Amino acid sequence: MVVSTYISKFDREWSEAERAKVQVCLDKVLSSPIFAHAERQQRFLRYVVTQTLTRNTERLKGYTIGVEVFDREPTFDPTVDAIVRVEAARLRAKLREYYDGGGRSDPMRFELPKGAYAVHIELQESQSSQTPPLKQEPRGAPAAAAHEVAPGVTPFVHPIEDKPSIAVLPFANMSSDPEQEYFADGITDILITELSRLSGLFVISRHSSFVYKGLSKRAEEIAQELGVRYLLEGSVQRSGRQVRITAQLVDSKTCAHLWAEHYDRELKEIFAVQDDVTRRIVAVLQVKLAGDEAERFGHEGTVSIEAHDALLRGLERFWVYTQESVGEALALFAKAIELDPRYAFAHAWLARTLAFQWIFLWDARAETLERAFEHARMAVDLDPQMPFAYSVLSWVQLWRKQGEASIAAGWRAVALDPNNADTHLFLSMTLGAASRGEEALHCIEKGMRLNPHPSAFYQLALGLCYFVLEDYDKAIAAFKRGTGLTDVFIPNHYWLCIIYTLLDRPDEARVEREKVLALSGGRKPVVQVIGLDEDLNLRIRGLTQLAGLE
Repeated sequence: MVVSTYISKFDREWSEAERAKVQVCLDKVLSSPIFAHAERQQRFLRYVVTQTLTRNTERLKGYTIGVEVFDREPTFDPTVDAIVRVEAARLRAKLREYYDGGGRSDPMRFELPKGAYAVHIELQESQSSQTPPLKQEPRGAPAAAAHEVAPGVTPFVHPIEDKPSIAVLPFANMSSDPEQEYFADGITDILITELSRLSGLFVISRHSSFVYKGLSKRAEEIAQELGVRYLLEGSVQRSGRQVRITAQLVDSKTCAHLWAEHYDRELKEIFAVQDDVTRRIVAVLQVKLAGDEAERFGHEGTVSIEAHDALLRGLERFWVYTQESVGEALALFAKAIELDPRYAFAHAWLARTLAFQWIFLWDARAETLERAFEHARMAVDLDPQMPFAYSVLSWVQLWRKQGEASIAAGWRAVALDPNNADTHLFLSMTLGAASRGEEALHCIEKGMRLNPHPSAFYQLALGLCYFVLEDYDKAIAAFKRGTGLTDVFIPNHYWLCIIYTLLDRPDEARVEREKVLALSGGRKPVVQVIGLDEDLNLRIRGLTQLAGLE
């Protein structure tokens, strides 16, 4: 086995013998194939090692390194020009690559820590041991394994054992009018939303449930793929002001119908039907309602059928994810608010849609983001117990650079609705932007368990976690899975271009840059990006410029 001893200290003198050993190991690193054609990294590493050995802390500052190593002018400002931070990230990546390969058995290791330029120097001593080291799974292994599968192969998902687990499958539209599809989808959406707020249940996300829309699969097979035991399925038939809903709860282990019901009601009673279905499931599965869940159980949206109908139509358009469809969704959410100004859910969705338009630069005006913030705040004020409202508020506050407030709202959303995959997704994005990579990774892993068929957006969040943690191979793998799911989602291509630029892989960076510019119509910048942490923000800005995306 190998034991590492950290010996880099500024409060000690280095002996001549130690200096000589350091120099031999440094020369080996710099002459390796990984560093052979990387003159900047060679010069950078030699400089910081030399200054570390001489304990010259004054020369290990961003400004001094920029001037002495990268030949910047005396007017160089490291808060504007990110050259030192970008090259430091490149150097860390090359050192990691070197020690993962040919340098694995070197007697000494050099490490450049994040946020500092004094090198950590570690001695590695080989010691024999009769007990072989235990093989440990890397951080995030269970979640990663669920996604490292060949295309077309459904990954195995570990079932939930500690509480009842359920997926609400898309209700079939039995109406003669195919345009009523939005209404059936909306019923499914609302049921998922209501059930997911119960901490005593484990509820699969909308995205993974809708993967099975229109598919003919056995209940047992679907449940196994999602890692749940129970399935709720049904149908909706709407005719004028009348609606017929059938619903049945299936135990996938026995294929038995635990409960079934059909409702013939007037449209104005739709909210009561949704509440009854939810209550019946809670009773049949003996779900324990914790805290104040019993008090806030059931529909608390609007009494206006017309406002609710506009919201459902807006959801159908939003999920198409095109610039045109998102614009149509925005108009429908605004209509829902016009019909019922106190409809908190509509305010939250309007805020999310405005933010979406701003992030993708479809409407990059500052007032667009401010409108999103106003509606997110209104949603929270109207319904302080709505998890989605806090989640959207957190998302908007991130882009307004209100880091601590964003994180606080994100955790509040998770506390109110631990089953909502998107709350974990948005919180992960905020934590990642704050350079809190491990916490961000934990959140997105939880989100992906709730969403076993993650969208390109989830792969983006996962890739960003690994980017912050400087695990670039895993970041690339996540972004590639995202582009495999949909080739027109710009952010995953953008980040692939960024990382390939960082790793000095120009051919791959060029391919992704051309793809990004083709999708954006040649517009620069292509998307909004943010780092709440100053070092991260400057690195992203510097890499964006180097990648030719700004």
